[in-house]
Amino acid sequence: MHKIPVGQTITTAYRFLFTEIGTILGICWFPALLSSLASYFTYLYAALHQADMADGDVQIRLSYLFVTLIGLAVTIFAASVMAVAITRHVLGRRATGVVAYFAIGPMEWRMFTATIRYIAGSAALLILAVIVADVAFRIAGVPVDSGSPIRATAPEIIAALIAWFAFIGAVVVILRMGFFIPPTIVAENHGGLRRSFELTGGNVLRAIAVIAVLGIPFLMLLFGGEFVLIRSALGPAMYAMTPAEFVQRAGEAMQDKLLPWEAFTGVIFVLASGLIYGGAAVAYRATIGDDSFTLTVRADRT
Repeated sequence: MHKIPVGQTITTAYRFLFTEIGTILGICWFPALLSSLASYFTYLYAALHQADMADGDVQIRLSYLFVTLIGLAVTIFAASVMAVAITRHVLGRRATGVVAYFAIGPMEWRMFTATIRYIAGSAALLILAVIVADVAFRIAGVPVDSGSPIRATAPEIIAALIAWFAFIGAVVVILRMGFFIPPTIVAENHGGLRRSFELTGGNVLRAIAVIAVLGIPFLMLLFGGEFVLIRSALGPAMYAMTPAEFVQRAGEAMQDKLLPWEAFTGVIFVLASGLIYGGAAVAYRATIGDDSFTLTVRADRT
């Protein structure tokens, strides 16, 4: 396996986003719309039954759990459709001229189930890291929930190091399992979490660099958009609020602006999918030694 060319991967991913934006929009707008609608109706259901859930109505809470799971499943499947289509496009099976797209086939189902396993595995790893950290601190005589500061004694320093290693290890494994899921699903018969883990061997720091450069701008857009929305609703008085009051008022502001917020996050979903899935596909071609990956954005035009 070859090393991921970080600079070239990032450059090609951004070039793909800007030069193929029409195709990306054609592939992604309908799945993103379904995801946004699922999220909107989930939040709407919660808002309409907020009082009943606060009163402990078991039936309403179970119904809300069911609606939430359905909404999450729709979002994951929509992301799977987008991941497969964008990856196929970058790997050479081009989809130029797409106006609307939504496929339900074996490859999309494989991507969907792999994503479910990935989410479950990631949650299990993080829970394991929490357990390891808790045990380490308790052995050192510092219960995690005590609220007391950690002193610079040898047992407590060792416990802190163990906790850090546990969480860093969990994050590294999560990254390795997930980075190459879409391209291995599309290009290989037995692709998925295990194959992604294999391909990232020796490429962990490079994969982290690629994900950071491709993903952080969209996180900043989301946080910035949320801040602007809350600031416009609460005004300068938000800076004088207590934390509890701010959380309550911010939640009310988000509910009042739910539709435009879902539209905004839908656009971010489309752009981030094009960039991140495209970048993963580019990195995959480089990792397996396909030297033609630098031409994927411009191929079939000559």
